[in-house]
Amino acid sequence: MSRHELEPSADNVSCVFVGWEAPLGTFFAQVYLTTNDSECDAPDFERGGDLMEITDPEQVIKFAAQYARIPADLAATLNADAAREGMHEMPLAVQLMNGIEPEREAINWDEVPIPF
Repeated sequence: MSRHELEPSADNVSCVFVGWEAPLGTFFAQVYLTTNDSECDAPDFERGGDLMEITDPEQVIKFAAQYARIPADLAATLNADAAREGMHEMPLAVQLMNGIEPEREAINWDEVPIPF
């Protein structure tokens, strides 16, 4: 995972982070406001928290530009992060589930009934 802090562009913005999350295969952005009093340190606004949600860094940059100053080379930096770190072939949670009992055969997710 990469994480870059950007300079906030407004007084009510505490910090803005952007980066690449390899296990989810997505670029992400997180915005924290000065009024944030979350006990869990959760961001006030975020994008890119779901599997392969944002695969183009320009989408994250456009979102972050509402809250922070954007360096000219940010897209190149994020693309380099993604190229260096790669992307997991399957979500990390699935990899962990398959690794719980290594002597067992891997789970075939195509055969698991969907409960809803």
